[in-house]
Amino acid sequence: MVSVTLYRYSFNFSYALNDRQMAGFDPGRAFVEIYAVDTPEGRDERGWTCLDRRTATRSIRVEATNGESAAWARARTAALDALWTAEQQLVHDLGMRIEGGFSPGLRRGSGWSAARRRSRTASRQAFDRLEQRLNDIAERYRPVREQIEPRVDEADARAQEEQARLWKAQREREKRDDRFTELAAQTRWSYRVTESDRTVHIFRADDSTLTTGELIDELQRPTHHLTGYTVHWAAADRAEIEHVSGADFTTWWAVVAPGHWNDSRRIPSRPPTRSGPYIGGHSSYGGGTSCGGGFSSCGGGF
Repeated sequence: MVSVTLYRYSFNFSYALNDRQMAGFDPGRAFVEIYAVDTPEGRDERGWTCLDRRTATRSIRVEATNGESAAWARARTAALDALWTAEQQLVHDLGMRIEGGFSPGLRRGSGWSAARRRSRTASRQAFDRLEQRLNDIAERYRPVREQIEPRVDEADARAQEEQARLWKAQREREKRDDRFTELAAQTRWSYRVTESDRTVHIFRADDSTLTTGELIDELQRPTHHLTGYTVHWAAADRAEIEHVSGADFTTWWAVVAPGHWNDSRRIPSRPPTRSGPYIGGHSSYGGGTSCGGGFSSCGGGF
């Protein structure tokens, strides 16, 4: 697998030449598209003058043998060398010169006066020759493009399919989480504490006011001192949650509980800061009271 990026190498002299020298030349037609293979974005190491990477598509990973990758890289180097020569020839044909550097422009030189006197016809011919050179470069590079482009299309199709799969999975997770949250809001709970074994027994109670979120807040009240207590969920109630939600209890709990409470079997300490105000309730079953012994009616272990 190699990474390929399609660059459009463009010639644009409009910042350096006047309208007469441009002679109606359209810079938008003066470009060659070349694939860079495993090459970071940026200027070529030689520093192009008027030649610029105007546009580049995103990089994409494609299948290629080591030999193919090396051949593609050689073809790119050859094309860039030809583009460099075409640029130099154009400047020469216009009777001007290029000053070196990463962002130079055309500057007055020994041929400046001749360039100013150059006719529109001569300038037009210079740009026509440039376009012909670019066409020749593109034609020589065409076999490489014909090798790479089908693989880019295949890789792009696979990437789109994967993205569609991820979006679908995300939408399904969101719908599932909405169902879980709705179930948590509809379910009413109560609890009792047995201090002898530091256990909190939790069970459904339709006449209670504690939703799942309010139960979570209630059990974490600092004044209750329940941090570290074991949680004993009624087995029948756990089974009912799993039946209605279509998921195991642990998965349902991971969605409806705060991030710091990832183990439904033990009460954690509340984080130092809270995201919102307390919205608890009270239990008609005497929530928070202590019992001297076990609580057999909870319906089993967890």
